[in-house]
Amino acid sequence: MRLLILTANVDCLGENDVPIGNAFRRHGWEVVFGEVTGIGWDNYRYFIRGVLSHVDGEPHHLGSAAQGVRGTYFFDECQLVWNNSLGGPPSIARDVWQILWVVSQHTSFVNSVEGTLFLETKHALGHFVPKENRCVAYASNDFSLLLERYRQNPDMCWVAKPPNGYCGQNVFLLPPDGPNVRTILQCLTGNANAQSLFGGLAERDSLVTQTPTVYGLGGFKAEYAILQHFIPEVKQGEKRVVVACGQAIAWHGRAAASDDHRSNIAQGAKPTAVDLDSAEIALAELIGRRLMEHRVNFVGIDMAYPYIVEINLTNPGGLYDAKLATGIDRSDQVAQLIISRFQNP
Repeated sequence: MRLLILTANVDCLGENDVPIGNAFRRHGWEVVFGEVTGIGWDNYRYFIRGVLSHVDGEPHHLGSAAQGVRGTYFFDECQLVWNNSLGGPPSIARDVWQILWVVSQHTSFVNSVEGTLFLETKHALGHFVPKENRCVAYASNDFSLLLERYRQNPDMCWVAKPPNGYCGQNVFLLPPDGPNVRTILQCLTGNANAQSLFGGLAERDSLVTQTPTVYGLGGFKAEYAILQHFIPEVKQGEKRVVVACGQAIAWHGRAAASDDHRSNIAQGAKPTAVDLDSAEIALAELIGRRLMEHRVNFVGIDMAYPYIVEINLTNPGGLYDAKLATGIDRSDQVAQLIISRFQNP
């Protein structure tokens, strides 16, 4: 049996590539680490450049290069694909996702291409997270609408962020009467208002309406942003829960740096050992089961109970950091669940 792990760089394996690849090889599988930028097709037979690691090879470590036979490998030679990459740089991402969708019609993916592409976004939280576990939030590419929502609740603390951001990038804390709120919301929505050829004066509104194709320098510039209530529970500690096939397998806390409101590991937060009570487990597994309806079988859930902060479907950290925090490696359990899921659908 052969697993293909799609990764960004076979010469620097990531935090999911390593534990998952090692675990599958311990279960007797060959593992191909394929670079997502190396996808192509030969007379409509789809391939990827990568490295084949045999079952009896040495275990990999975080940041190490994949050890094995470098070459070109065909998707139809693999029984399962695990996507740990976001699709590559913007110049090729659309092509990569299109090719992966075609491939997925004949080869099994741990997380479906459709589920990954359309559900790994903050826009989708309302689809599978119960209402009582969602914080109040708004999304728009209209700066003035978001600013109005902020001003309607002058005593509240908010968070503003892009709907498809990762690793805590461009996540801003907006306090009541914050002096930079207007600027931040303009920035997150593309500075479309500031770039108007006619400025923001009311008497110029008619000119803007008459010339919609030139609104903004170079045309339409607006971008989406999310404005949501700040969750006080985050101060008590946010938790990452790894769910495989609807079962909560591993978890850890994230202690934010003293000078940062974000608890992302990529932003300097540290993984900590924490307990997960029965209510937290039940919520995580409920979301895991709902995602399985979309053929999503592996997810990292960020939780500040009773709220779900976000979910992560592509390369969700958690297994590696949970081992750092607790000393316990749960990757074999994940591999066994995934193997059973696809061998006994």
